Amino acid sequence: MAKPRLVAAVLALSAAIAAMGVEQRHDYTTTSAAAVPRAYVVGKTGLVQVVDTRTGTVLAHADTAGRATGVAVSPDGQRVYVVNGWTGAITEVDPNTGAVVDRLFTQVQLTHAAMRPDGKRLYVSASGGVAVVDPENFRLVAAVKVPGQPQGLAVHPNNQVLYVANAQDGTVGLVDTATAFQTSTVQVGGMPQHLAISPDGKRLYVSSMRLGEQTPGTLSVIDTTTNRVVGTMSVGRGAGSLAVTPDGATVYLALTKEESVAVIDAATMTLRERLPINAPSVAIAPGDPRVFLATGTTTTVLDSSNAVLATYRMKLGELRDTRPRLFDAAMIAFPPGQPTAAGSRTSSSKSSSTGSS
Repeated sequence: MAKPRLVAAVLALSAAIAAMGVEQRHDYTTTSAAAVPRAYVVGKTGLVQVVDTRTGTVLAHADTAGRATGVAVSPDGQRVYVVNGWTGAITEVDPNTGAVVDRLFTQVQLTHAAMRPDGKRLYVSASGGVAVVDPENFRLVAAVKVPGQPQGLAVHPNNQVLYVANAQDGTVGLVDTATAFQTSTVQVGGMPQHLAISPDGKRLYVSSMRLGEQTPGTLSVIDTTTNRVVGTMSVGRGAGSLAVTPDGATVYLALTKEESVAVIDAATMTLRERLPINAPSVAIAPGDPRVFLATGTTTTVLDSSNAVLATYRMKLGELRDTRPRLFDAAMIAFPPGQPTAAGSRTSSSKSSSTGSS
């Protein structure tokens, strides 16, 4: 493991987990070529499991040694970047071996992460701005100054716009990725926390927490061609993680305060169904119809009809020189862009990054 290296405060802006059991709720065989073979599951304490999405087998495991607040994966699936937000660190993990490859220390508290689809930049939200990391050399190359306590991040499929949920001022910031400057904002209200963009890049979904008794939690949708809010719906006390199906027709929204998951019709912005599942995170891989839910000691997989395909049950981790710890799944991530076979390097995260921040 590489020694941690201290990064200059560019952001001066204000192993062995036990084999995982699989409880099959439904017999199924995944035959679609679009099925992503691996899911990257991160626990609250910074433990990582790389899971075979067809069988639930743990392919690799890692310990990032710090509470996790965000995660992103390189387009080729060969690197996992875990944000250990409380310690201000970004940990680079090899998902094939579970080895911690490197760490960046920013000296500020961090929150969410997003990988640009082309793999040339990793973005991490922080107190007062967004850190811009070059994954090829794993170094901090810029800091985007944005007001409003940045939280969730999303990158347009064209790689040109970074969207930032600004919790403090109720806006979504638009950042030009070529210049690393925020160019405009869209007012959505409440306390924006999480973002998800439709596969075609035309709609950006924003989940906002309740702000006092008069402002409920909301789900808003922004038309990215006009940068205007074109729909809003109340979602109760607060909204969490978001995911959009490959066809763009359905949005899944984790409602952690209500211990449920909302299934929303994207065209009409109406509630189709509320699933009685307590999940802090929901994720859908590009091109894959399955829905993955981080459900504490398990990872739950749904099909397009919301039937449970499988429940991957996590077990105690036996980590070197520590007591066994319960794996508490809090986040699930997949590579951005189109799915590739595990182990292939068709779109390397170590690609050239010239001329772009």
